[in-house]
Amino acid sequence: MVTFRAMERSFPRTRILSALSPSRGLRASCMMLALAACTWLGAVRPLTGQTPPVAAPAKPLTPPPAAPTPEELAGPPASATRLPSGLTTRQLRAGTGKVSPRPQDWVFFFAIGRRTDGTVVQNTFATPDPTRLQTSRLIPAWQEALAGMVVGEQRRFWFPASLAPKNPKTGMQEAIVFDLELVQVVRVADPPNSLKAPDPKAKKVGLGSWVLTVKPGTGTATATRQDAALLHFTVWNDLGQTLSTSVADGRPTLFPLDRVMTSFADCVEGMKIAETRRCWVSAERNEGFPGAPKGALIFELELLNLADAAKIFTPGTAKPN
Repeated sequence: MVTFRAMERSFPRTRILSALSPSRGLRASCMMLALAACTWLGAVRPLTGQTPPVAAPAKPLTPPPAAPTPEELAGPPASATRLPSGLTTRQLRAGTGKVSPRPQDWVFFFAIGRRTDGTVVQNTFATPDPTRLQTSRLIPAWQEALAGMVVGEQRRFWFPASLAPKNPKTGMQEAIVFDLELVQVVRVADPPNSLKAPDPKAKKVGLGSWVLTVKPGTGTATATRQDAALLHFTVWNDLGQTLSTSVADGRPTLFPLDRVMTSFADCVEGMKIAETRRCWVSAERNEGFPGAPKGALIFELELLNLADAAKIFTPGTAKPN
């Protein structure tokens, strides 16, 4: 059976919150407490400048496209458009969106795939939620398929055997006809122009981090090492590849600044609420991300809120009223 895992390119995922914790013993507890704390952090200080979360896409009210005819299963019609890779496509329904996915963006989509004999090999239209993946993590043919679509659009794609995923039982590639519906595109920020070295305007902090404010914050309170910082973040490697982003989930992440790696705390310390800051962490100060390569990291951070970390992360502490 062909599964959607075969559509995804094979390279490590990144777990930012757990990886930033210097002690393995703290990782699980920090993550669980962070999830709980995010629900009541607003009671500690009023949320200022918080970016509204991205709503999880609901299953479309429209049904999946009508199944291909035997003639369409045998091969694309003459009216279909052939793409540079050899993939062929035909629009089934126009979309309502205005933008198409870029490599760094996340896509939510439904798909149903059939072999040339009509056998269904995968059907996510039968699931309550769409598939969610970063475009760059897809195999090249799938990237090409989605790159020309907009939200709400349905398309039929003819994947020749050479571009189709392997059948896990036989190890053979088979021609597949896939119908796709693009449900949502979550835009991710472009990587900074400065990747191999910090921006010349950036200021060095700590022992190996550089920071640059790209949008000033509000108020007088600034983040300290005793705070828990509620952040939206995106992180790239020095090749400009997006490693992880809270934007994809539509919810910020809570970081206890006394329990994360020092270079990351250096990046956040001194930020004001609603401030957006870029931070360059040298390879020497990257203490390691599980499942991700070593090397320099570039963060874009938006500070949404601050709270006293001790009141949130100390066992037995009562929630604020």
